[in-house]
Amino acid sequence: MSQSTDLARAQERFARRQRLVRWRGWLPWAVGGLIVLLAGVIAWLFYYSSVLAVSGVKVAGADTVPVATITQVAAAPLGTPLAKVDLSAIAQRVRTIQSVSDAQVTRAWPNQLKIVVTERVPVVVVTDGSNFELVDATGVAFKTVPARPEGLPEALVVGNRRAVTIRSVVTVSAALPEVLRSQVKSISAASPDSITLNLGSRVKVVWGSDDDSEQKAAVLSVLMKRDALVYDVSAPDLPVTKGEKK
Repeated sequence: MSQSTDLARAQERFARRQRLVRWRGWLPWAVGGLIVLLAGVIAWLFYYSSVLAVSGVKVAGADTVPVATITQVAAAPLGTPLAKVDLSAIAQRVRTIQSVSDAQVTRAWPNQLKIVVTERVPVVVVTDGSNFELVDATGVAFKTVPARPEGLPEALVVGNRRAVTIRSVVTVSAALPEVLRSQVKSISAASPDSITLNLGSRVKVVWGSDDDSEQKAAVLSVLMKRDALVYDVSAPDLPVTKGEKK
């Protein structure tokens, strides 16, 4: 009886070991199959399912440009899986808006696109006598307005090298601190090397070229502590004032 019991126990242990061996043999295949299945489900969910498809667009950074204009130009592919959307193509389309200097597009999971725009900031107004063009610090004219905005200098540019002169004027205007820029009534320039700032009441600043504009702006800030009619910073190391009141 004892021998029969021991034999039965031995057979049971052998059977358990056999099952364990078989299970260990199948385990890597089972895990691998599960991983493949899970990867397939994830791929389907992100790239083919409508669960994570684009359903809307969020816009940030827009101040003067209407959000409706941005979303229309962006032409986001609604209904397309979010993972398959070409973000750079959308950003490039938004950058074609004249008043936008840059645009970044990101995915806002689970089903939104986020567009962050950087609008152009005007530093000078160029006029032809009837309309006024807003020009940013890079020299791009991005918007035409019917009246001159307050706080921006008006550029009266003449001469054959008008485009180059405008860029020089923009460089000068961008270098001015806000306090000084708000005092400038107009900027006159017959060439890139003969820029003059008109402050009103016959007061003017002889600027010269746009070279060393930041240094000239710093010198002018100190020089204007004197009450004069002409401030000449065309040679910033040797500034001159004329018509100084005693």
